[in-house]
Amino acid sequence: MSRLRVMAAALSAAALLLSTVACGGEEVVSGGDLGAVVPVAGCGADAYIDPADLAPTRKIARCEANAPAAQPLKEMTTIRMTSASRSSSLAPIFVGMELGEFEKENLKIEFSVLPFADAMPQLATGRVDISYGGTEAGLFNAVNQGLSIKWILGNFVEPKASDLSQPQTGLWARRDTFADPSKPNVAELKGKTLGSTVGAASAIAYPMDKALRQAGISLQDLQIKQLPAADLMTALSNDAVDTAWLLDPYWLAAANEPDKYVLVGGQVPGEPLGGFYAGKSLLQERPEVTQAFVRAYIRTVNTYLRGDYTKDQRVLTAIATGAQQPPETLTRTPALTFDWEIRQGTGEQEQKVFIAFKTVKYTDVIPEDRYVDRSFYARAVGHSGT
Repeated sequence: MSRLRVMAAALSAAALLLSTVACGGEEVVSGGDLGAVVPVAGCGADAYIDPADLAPTRKIARCEANAPAAQPLKEMTTIRMTSASRSSSLAPIFVGMELGEFEKENLKIEFSVLPFADAMPQLATGRVDISYGGTEAGLFNAVNQGLSIKWILGNFVEPKASDLSQPQTGLWARRDTFADPSKPNVAELKGKTLGSTVGAASAIAYPMDKALRQAGISLQDLQIKQLPAADLMTALSNDAVDTAWLLDPYWLAAANEPDKYVLVGGQVPGEPLGGFYAGKSLLQERPEVTQAFVRAYIRTVNTYLRGDYTKDQRVLTAIATGAQQPPETLTRTPALTFDWEIRQGTGEQEQKVFIAFKTVKYTDVIPEDRYVDRSFYARAVGHSGT
């Protein structure tokens, strides 16, 4: 047999197997029988960033507009997707649906609101295909129980997270809580009350804990009081809590009174803390559908959601309609920086907080390969791991 025929046979065999390529200790595994990874027009070196790069100033993966190009499925296919709410952070879904990016892939998104904890068992059984949420304690408990669920796409990062002089979502406190209101000492929050919509079982527990640990204390040193997001600012102003994690757009009220309130902790710089989770039906049975979904999602971000995307009336209208919010509410806060990638170690750090609070039913950190699958977004941008 000639050398060329031997090479061709080897390539053919590789395409039929699940291709695993190691790169700097990272594994990129192609799901299903999707064939070999090939270069993608419009997606170059900046389309895939080393997952181990956690620098706040790192590049955010991007392709050119309209890339990666659509590769329509053979027939129209419906994806059953859930989210706990109609958050504006789902902009790539709402915009992609409205402006036809999913349709280009022969995909239809059947969207419904369902708490993430309720979605997980349905993901595992195939009754739900994809769910949007945070990397919560419930996710890790489900994985620990053997449920087939993988984190396949990140959601967004806060570029200003490392600069607390910039008002943003984060941990806000009353200045009068501190001995010197002009120079707040975060360590003085020890023993105080923290208001949060979700508590110690959510992805937000990680950035709250990290902000406090930088001052020598931890989330365990505070008393957590769960309240609806709309009530947190009122509770803070009425002394019902001493500090609170304020979400968009509620932190604007605190930012408007800098003499009374101070930002003492933000999101973890450069790390998406949530995103999209696929279950049995798409991971094992229909990986080509997962690939089409990921392709459409990434293309929507590259084409419509760069910079201050709310200045594009079509985009703003699509998000407002999908999120069921007035357009003027969406323009009050800065546009999000969408990041479809998943950083290395984020899940490990979140688990450590959950283990400390005993919100997970195990004591040893679950390895990343049991709940993360970067192969779909890597393939979508033509990254083979070499």
